[in-house]
Amino acid sequence: MAKQTVTELIAFPDWIVAVTHRRTTGFCCWVITPELTTLTDGETYPTSQDALEAACSLVYCSTGPQIDFSRCRLGD
Repeated sequence: MAKQTVTELIAFPDWIVAVTHRRTTGFCCWVITPELTTLTDGETYPTSQDALEAACSLVYCSTGPQIDFSRCRLGD
C-alpha cells in the first residue's frame, strides 16, 4: 500500500478538515465532525484545492451553512 501523507489540516470550532495525498492516486478529502465521525466522499482529486473544495461540500451537506475557507491558503 502506498504511503499517504496529510497535506492540509484545518481546524474550526468542532470541525476538522484534512486533505491527504497518495503519490500513486492523488488527493483525498476528510472531515471530522463534532461527534468525531470521519467523513470522506471516497474520490481522488488531481489537486489539494479540489480536495479541499470537496471537503467544504461535505461540511455543507452535514451542517447546511458552509464554513468560510476563503482565508485559508494552500501551500504547493
